[in-house]
Amino acid sequence: MTARKKAPSNTLRVAELFAGVGGFRLGLERASADGFQVVFSNQWEPSRKRQHASQVYVDRFGPEGHVTADIASVNTKDIPEVDLLVGGFPCQDYSVASTLRNSRGLIGRKGVLWWQIHRILSEMEQRPRWLMLENVDRLLASPATQRGRDLAMMLASLDQLGYA
Repeated sequence: MTARKKAPSNTLRVAELFAGVGGFRLGLERASADGFQVVFSNQWEPSRKRQHASQVYVDRFGPEGHVTADIASVNTKDIPEVDLLVGGFPCQDYSVASTLRNSRGLIGRKGVLWWQIHRILSEMEQRPRWLMLENVDRLLASPATQRGRDLAMMLASLDQLGYA
């Protein structure tokens, strides 16, 4: 990973997980051009040989600090110290893309990817002060047989890491 220029002291350093084409980054930069500096990003689509979303991200923002690899293989030591961690983890196991009856939530093939955010946070020597995570509203009712259990588990796991 290449060295990054030092951000001004009033600039929040950001790590972007499940970066997609850069929606979080674009929003942060539009909100405050000097207020945020993305120093690490990760995007990987396991079912694709060509990483289209990752390529769009690199074309738009450049390759510096961007990792195109399975998030499970990301070494936390490769993530610089950040103030804010953002991520829009995969929603397919929580969304209307699957029926409530077939919704797998946290145990689904993509739903389990939530735990990679938890892993990264728990392994960081210096955890970010802030988190901004995004998902579909159906997460509130996941899984259908125990409505809200998945979100409660996520919140409890974040609480155990010191986030309230």
